[in-house]
Amino acid sequence: MKSLTLLILLALLGGCAPQIPIQDPAAVSRIWSTLHPRSSSGDRVTARFSMHVASSERTGRLVGQLWGYPASIIRMDLSSGAGASVAMIRETPDLWTAYIPSENKAYHHAQAQAGLALFQIPVPFNAKQISSLLSGDLGPILPPEYASAHGTREGRIRFNFSTGSVAYVEAPENMEMLTLGGRQGWTLTCEGPYTAAAFPDHVLYDKYTFSSPRDGKAVLRIKSLEAGGEWQNRDLDLNLPQDVQWMRITSTPQYN
Repeated sequence: MKSLTLLILLALLGGCAPQIPIQDPAAVSRIWSTLHPRSSSGDRVTARFSMHVASSERTGRLVGQLWGYPASIIRMDLSSGAGASVAMIRETPDLWTAYIPSENKAYHHAQAQAGLALFQIPVPFNAKQISSLLSGDLGPILPPEYASAHGTREGRIRFNFSTGSVAYVEAPENMEMLTLGGRQGWTLTCEGPYTAAAFPDHVLYDKYTFSSPRDGKAVLRIKSLEAGGEWQNRDLDLNLPQDVQWMRITSTPQYN
């Protein structure tokens, strides 16, 4: 009985441990500003990436390309490692549409995350959020304000959020790594920081690891990233065959 009481006491003391002070308070505003670089509705982006997925529903390698305006319209195509087209996706602020060539079926939904569940890919963001993430802008992913900020035992700075799907963000002062934690238990680790003249004042990463105890793991690696690209606005359209079969999506978003 005494040992049980001691264990409970130690657990309570651990849960009430004081927050670790931040060594450089100015780093808090600097990191927060870096996560929210200046952006405009006319910003363009083009990216190519590979993604290794390991989940109960899907295992293998995908190749993706993404282009468009992160603030409004994004197109994203996914292919298998062998080159076969898996899905062609178009997102606007009001509609998510995906075409699966192998089935000649098209899906649409007002919530993009509900649509992404079709492909059993454990990534808690839609294509527009992914485009912003790859561009070094976490504004579309994080709440507008953080509830608190404090140090960690590893010497990082942790931002906590009281609303939204992201519960916290952690980064060392040099931002060599970035970790996001979701309220549903998923984590995103961003590694391999670099800078590019086309994205001034942005911290970019070339490896993104999504992990969820429920939905599996996905590792995304950047092949190329441009602030622009050789595409026209008409290339954002999703041109479907006349005999395409439209399907309804009845599932709800996996991540909240």
